[in-house]
Amino acid sequence: MAAASVDKLKLFRIRRAPKGGRKAAPGPDIEGKILDAAEFVFGHFGFRGATTALIAKKASIAKPHIYYYFEDKEDLYRAVLERAMNMWARDMDSLDMTSDIETILVRYIHKKIDFSRDHPHLSRIYANEIISGAQFIGTFIEKVSTPLLLAKVETMEQWAASGAIRQISAVDLFFCIWAMTQAYADYSSQMIIMKGKRQLEEADYAAAKATIVQLVLGGLGLEGSNKPADRTVLAKRAPPKSGA
Repeated sequence: MAAASVDKLKLFRIRRAPKGGRKAAPGPDIEGKILDAAEFVFGHFGFRGATTALIAKKASIAKPHIYYYFEDKEDLYRAVLERAMNMWARDMDSLDMTSDIETILVRYIHKKIDFSRDHPHLSRIYANEIISGAQFIGTFIEKVSTPLLLAKVETMEQWAASGAIRQISAVDLFFCIWAMTQAYADYSSQMIIMKGKRQLEEADYAAAKATIVQLVLGGLGLEGSNKPADRTVLAKRAPPKSGA
């Protein structure tokens, strides 16, 4: 994907234009604190259950400070969604499809697990928004996420056509990777209970990475063969050139 496309991502906004222009800031780093607190509160209580009072308390600021930066709760919610979607878009856009196939997929799976570990609340907010019908992010998905995904899908279809990987629905493969990796954020409470832990540990995320990598690469014929030499040749085969 051309470098110019990354600049286009930065221009896409979920938030509405502020009424009356930008207001004077009450202090340094307050906006970031508000967004971090909103991420936590929306992640725990959803849009309906969250309040600006709870967000202000979590951010350790006076409630009126929120309105220096955001019109209302909906505007703040849009800003949090914008943060989530732009992080998703950057990850997808930076997915280098010119390296060897195994490296590409392993790095991407690891990155998605790391996102679930480091930003569980963003993942849950995104999941809840999708379940609710994608009212606020539908246009972003249509205009930004879908073209990014289809560019990567096209490259994977070329790999399959060349025999570098097994024939597969590439778009559904990405859906499966997202579902498996995001589960470690969206369903972490269930995992904690069933594993008898207080929280997921680094070893749990490492095991998740290894398991998902094994499932994906094995399904594509890149790993799990009884012929290690054949697997090495396949893994190092250069993927076909693509404009993605």
